[in-house]
Amino acid sequence: MKSYCIHVIMACALLLGLTGASLAQSIKTNVPLLLTGSPNIGIETTLTRQLTLDAEVMWMPYMFKKHEEVFRASMGSIECRYHVNPAHYYTNDSWDGFYVGPYALYGQFNIGRYRHHDMDRSFRRKGWGVSGGLTAGYKFYLSPRFKIDINVGLGYAHLQYNKYKLGGEYADFPLEQKATKAWIGPTKFGVYLVYNIFR
Repeated sequence: MKSYCIHVIMACALLLGLTGASLAQSIKTNVPLLLTGSPNIGIETTLTRQLTLDAEVMWMPYMFKKHEEVFRASMGSIECRYHVNPAHYYTNDSWDGFYVGPYALYGQFNIGRYRHHDMDRSFRRKGWGVSGGLTAGYKFYLSPRFKIDINVGLGYAHLQYNKYKLGGEYADFPLEQKATKAWIGPTKFGVYLVYNIFR
């Protein structure tokens, strides 16, 4: 399952990379993630007057020496958006207003927190996850070049991971292997600054 998901994400990234320069109508960044030091970027491409394809990638690089805490994650997502009665629609395919659509997400993580002031009760989880569901959002018009995009995704998430001690001489020996966890609810959220490439 993991290798299949990686191949799907890589294929989508390759297609978007090959066509993104010529088809992308806008680029964007998730401002709250950027303010916490997590690089991220996305593009939005026009399919029809009311359909767009949105793709984004994100990386969280945090590693803390004290207590060997770690918060590392990388993620890629793709979604199709249906814009309900888009406003400020120009001949260059700019769009605003309310939208809904399905999304798919894949990511890898390595997260460990120091808890209860006790290394013996602190653990690290390393693995991968997939999610799919429905996203809804609103793109606010600021100018022909800039917009603010706020969205939230609700869906199902599946995580698989190995569990380790947070630190010490046995930190690389798994206590649990291929443990799984499922979640139904909010799985993505963003407040994006969007730059329209073509006015």
